[in-house]
Amino acid sequence: KGRSRVVVFPRETSEVSAVLRYCSERRLAVVPQGGKTGLVGGSVPVADEVVMSTVRMRAIESVDEEMGIVKVEAGCVLSEVDDRLRSHGLVAPLDLGAKGTCTLGGNASTNAGGIRFLRYGSLRGSVLGLEAVLADGTVLDAGYSRALRKDNTGLALHQLLIGAEGSLGVITKVAVAVPAAPRAVNVALFACDSFEDVRRVLLESRAWCGEIL
Repeated sequence: KGRSRVVVFPRETSEVSAVLRYCSERRLAVVPQGGKTGLVGGSVPVADEVVMSTVRMRAIESVDEEMGIVKVEAGCVLSEVDDRLRSHGLVAPLDLGAKGTCTLGGNASTNAGGIRFLRYGSLRGSVLGLEAVLADGTVLDAGYSRALRKDNTGLALHQLLIGAEGSLGVITKVAVAVPAAPRAVNVALFACDSFEDVRRVLLESRAWCGEIL
């Protein structure tokens, strides 16, 4: 149906918390929205829910060049984050056709893939921590504040939120491990006669190109 009478645009985590607490106390359903580029309808209201848009939460809080870690608010647009990273010699580990509109919070909420998946793997493996707000307004720091590349302390709660599409909480901040930007990029075009040939090309490319693929 895609219609709602109320849309809220919080600018910071405390406002997300206040709205969710208000809705929880009154048993009002909430649908989180990011860049609205998903194709499966996860951000579409179906029964006049309160829509919560994160598009005004767009601060890039920090870029750690030495550790290769970026911390952003959920409404940051992917292309803008990638441009900022490239100015530091880094690159975002995912790239999508909707990169000019999609947001990092939405990417994490849907565990987005994209055309850099083969090179850098799933976004789930790159997210180091999240900040999220639960349905009752509780702010959860799921590894965001410490954001370590290697962290064996306790449960990896952020992994529960990745791909949950807002069903467990609204993601407000994301910490992502980012690789160094490649010094050179080459593109090869192969014409394959069958899917079996596609698989063979992929295997041969991995064998010969290894980590530079």
